[in-house]
Amino acid sequence: MSLLKDARGEAVSTTSQRALEHYEEALWRFHSYFGDPVAVIDAALAEDPDFVLGHAFRATMLLMMTEQRYLPEVRASLAAAEALFGRANDRERGLVLAVRRWLAGDWRGAALAWDAVLAEHPRDPFALQAAHLSDFYLGDAVSLRDRIARVLPEWSEALPSYSYVLGMYAFGLEECNQYALAEETGRRALALEPRDPWAIHAVAHVMEMQARFDEGIHWYREREADWAPDNGFAFHNWWHNALYHLERGESAQALALYDARIYPEPSEMSLQLLDASALLWRLQLLGTDVGGRWAALADAWEAKAADENGYYAFNDVHALMAFLGAGRDAAVECLLAELERTVEAPGINATMTREVGLPLARALIAFARGRYGEAVDALLPIRTLAHRFGGSHAQRDLLSQTLLTAAIRAGRHGLARNLANERVMHKPHSPLARRYREQAQRAVETEPSALA
Repeated sequence: MSLLKDARGEAVSTTSQRALEHYEEALWRFHSYFGDPVAVIDAALAEDPDFVLGHAFRATMLLMMTEQRYLPEVRASLAAAEALFGRANDRERGLVLAVRRWLAGDWRGAALAWDAVLAEHPRDPFALQAAHLSDFYLGDAVSLRDRIARVLPEWSEALPSYSYVLGMYAFGLEECNQYALAEETGRRALALEPRDPWAIHAVAHVMEMQARFDEGIHWYREREADWAPDNGFAFHNWWHNALYHLERGESAQALALYDARIYPEPSEMSLQLLDASALLWRLQLLGTDVGGRWAALADAWEAKAADENGYYAFNDVHALMAFLGAGRDAAVECLLAELERTVEAPGINATMTREVGLPLARALIAFARGRYGEAVDALLPIRTLAHRFGGSHAQRDLLSQTLLTAAIRAGRHGLARNLANERVMHKPHSPLARRYREQAQRAVETEPSALA
């Protein structure tokens, strides 16, 4: 029996039609976040243990969780794939090379390996989405957009996964501030596949950036059946919904979403924990009493600390927020020491930690301990560099809000006024932006000497 081709005409190293069917289902679950793609690819490998693409897919999926605890399984899948190189095609070898580079700490090198695959196989949605996520983790907005742009003309509505490619392009456009085209592309993706939480999320980002908060809440509400039930990305879309409420001055509604949707029960997943940390920190900046929620969240982060501290700076900073919020001084010092060791290690995360993660951690510690001037001085140099440690504009806005609050509390009134002015110019219809400006302006008026 000859080797088979996938639904887009790409050759795969299996003669098992059943294994290929499982791969296509796993790919759809990767695109849509419905169900567990790793469990489905395991079923493919049970059908054909020599399915190289299946092993590469499994390893990559686990890497995309950004958690060190999965690395033993990643290494096992990598070893299985490399042992089968004699039957692998060039595309599959390229996908395996990306895994090897990522494991070695060369995340940018992994992205280049996926790029090389896409140069010869532009209709490989697996390589495309893996690279797209790596661009997000690296904070590379231009590649989030242009990596998709380089292959998009090779796609059409006749090809499976096309709608998801459009959804990725929409997010890349949004992160490059091309809001009108991002929304148009996201809506086009959803016209083809309404149940695409990433495309729904891309349009929601546009609404966040354009301060269309009422519309954003309605957007999520009217499409809830498409993105929320049984979806692994739902907590993040609920998080965006909570941000809309915060911008409208509705902290109680945001806190209710935290309890019911964002962190309703203990979790081990870093991607969910960091959204929880980010929301509680924002709420606390606004003077909201979050009760014992910090303690429960810190418990979850602390249970992972031995395995995860120092692996990915973006996660580390969000763990630190929980430790600070819960008053876990020992955990704070342990994480800070790990970050200080990380900057001396090889790999891209050392660079991210050195440039953003460690100085941001020191700023947050200073802020939490009431040393607001020190926090301002630490935040100012990294504010425009923060994209280098990953995340989106919406996620990194936490830095700007912390800086603005620190400036007000430190008596740096002229700086606070200017930062608030900037925010109002970007979001003139935001009640939260106007609230910050009013606070800053009152401080300037009551202490005019602060401008001297």
